[in-house]
Amino acid sequence: TMPEFSWPEGKTAAAAFTFDVDAESAVLWGDKSEVGVSARMSVMSHQAYGPLVGIPRILELLERHQIPSTFFVPGHTAHRYPEAVRAIVAAGHEIAHHGYLHEQPTALTLQEEIDALDRGLEALAEVAGVRPIGYRAPMWDLSW
Repeated sequence: TMPEFSWPEGKTAAAAFTFDVDAESAVLWGDKSEVGVSARMSVMSHQAYGPLVGIPRILELLERHQIPSTFFVPGHTAHRYPEAVRAIVAAGHEIAHHGYLHEQPTALTLQEEIDALDRGLEALAEVAGVRPIGYRAPMWDLSW
């Protein structure tokens, strides 16, 4: 049987606020096009909006309402936008693992997946000074 759960006084619901800070990593991995997505200014500018504009706005909103959150950050994003990632940590939020270059886990060999996970961990330790506990698979694509 489930143990009895009682809500804190006056509370009847809960919500979790989580954010994926993919930036360019979401479109760079696996790009096999002749020109390459990185040459497309509109795509790259669109993807940069999150770390450059969205993160400061989100952090201000979360601070105003005193809401702790989790930010899933690919290692590539940490390397490309270290100030944004450090601002998340400085605001007291959790940094969680989200691959290195937003690699699709089921499209990788076991060794490639291990390498991507390790590379992401190293980047987050280097930039944010954290060893994440949380993990969200890139592309919402868990592998065995």
